[in-house]
Amino acid sequence: MFEIEICTKKGFKNSHGEHVLSDISGIGIEGITEVEYSPLYVIDGDITSAEAETIALELLSDKIIETYTCRYEKPCVEESLKTGFSAGIAVSKTAAFADPVISPRSTFFVIEVWYKKGVTDTVSESVIKAVKDLGIEKEIKVKTGHRHYLYGKVSKTVLNYIATKLLANTLVQEYVVQYNEIYN
Repeated sequence: MFEIEICTKKGFKNSHGEHVLSDISGIGIEGITEVEYSPLYVIDGDITSAEAETIALELLSDKIIETYTCRYEKPCVEESLKTGFSAGIAVSKTAAFADPVISPRSTFFVIEVWYKKGVTDTVSESVIKAVKDLGIEKEIKVKTGHRHYLYGKVSKTVLNYIATKLLANTLVQEYVVQYNEIYN
């Protein structure tokens, strides 16, 4: 199983992150100074690292303004897609993190959003079809999600409020909030 995270390269605007930051300010929350956004893809199947890299480079990312991280782990298919959260993936190999954009500078939080089990994920269906168009004929399962890096200082209650009011539709999506603190 591979987790692929798409990141905006340094020097380019992370428009989605800026939009989320504006929305956070718009609902009256102070303390968040920056938001970076990354789409996530969990690909499960009998594909090689080289095939995962091809999918990330040729299909999921824009070579001009984006870079990607491809993490590999070999858990069982049912468990990975049952929970649906990439946070549970133990990284055993990371590749192609050229020009990383996500570089922790201060107190930051991560909010991941994923579709609940049983909810149709139309983007994943499109990715599966497009992978076949790339010539990779292996049977795969894909789950898509979103990772938001929020920089600043707010309470866990406020983070959950941001997740439920702005980032996740809790009827069809689940979210995970992770708290990380880096001291300079």
